[in-house]
Amino acid sequence: MDTTPRVARQVIPAYRELGGLVFGYRQADMLTGDGTARVDLVLVWDRAELPAATARPWSVLAGGEGTPVSIHRPGLVLDRFDLGGVRVDVTHRRRSVFEGWLRDVRSGRGWEGAATPMPLHAVAGFAYGVLLEDPEGAGAAYRGCLATFPPALVERSREVLAAEVAAHDAHLERCARQGDGWLFHELLSPVLRHALVAWFAAEHRYCPHPRSLHQWVARFAMNPSIAALERGMWAPPVSLARRRELFLTMVERILAFPPPAAGADVRRPR
Repeated sequence: MDTTPRVARQVIPAYRELGGLVFGYRQADMLTGDGTARVDLVLVWDRAELPAATARPWSVLAGGEGTPVSIHRPGLVLDRFDLGGVRVDVTHRRRSVFEGWLRDVRSGRGWEGAATPMPLHAVAGFAYGVLLEDPEGAGAAYRGCLATFPPALVERSREVLAAEVAAHDAHLERCARQGDGWLFHELLSPVLRHALVAWFAAEHRYCPHPRSLHQWVARFAMNPSIAALERGMWAPPVSLARRRELFLTMVERILAFPPPAAGADVRRPR
């Protein structure tokens, strides 16, 4: 049984009292589990500054096991508490920051670096999440902006991936030949991340956070041959040379994968 409606009825009105709440939603990546043990809410505020930790009702709402926690620092404003046996995370974002993420992703950016949160992951969490509070329809309007997949994200992710593989493959081959596993994976990690972004984009999907990656691939019914290659990279025993070979084949198929027609609607998860 999904506990989201019960949690939302208790949590969101308490925060709404602070004033300036534009909309709230449950992030999508938690929906890949059983939906009963954790609820990950995001509240978007139209305020010059996010509500202070001392003003937020996290300590009042806490009513279960564990010690409630509130974090308020640049890049992360979060309240965590137990509510009737459900762990609730409430993350707070300013509207201007959220709109910046949307602009980045729609222009084909917001995924190259290792920022936390990565704009593309944050946008995916919203696009495939559940809108819970939206009194003026702002959240629905933002969701509408994402309904048509941005061609720039498809094109730019493919271009960057092709250039990076060309630039780094000789180094990967040398590391594999010399058995230098640490450096091999240091080099592979960012290129693999970009390969996943390009793969999801080719199928007109916003790439979510890599946790629960395989559940997302299954839920979106993504290309099975590419999925098998990605899984095969981690199936022991796999040598560095074999891992490189599987990765290069995966990249070839991603770059050759015929993307949906430009302007096609974003498909919702099943």
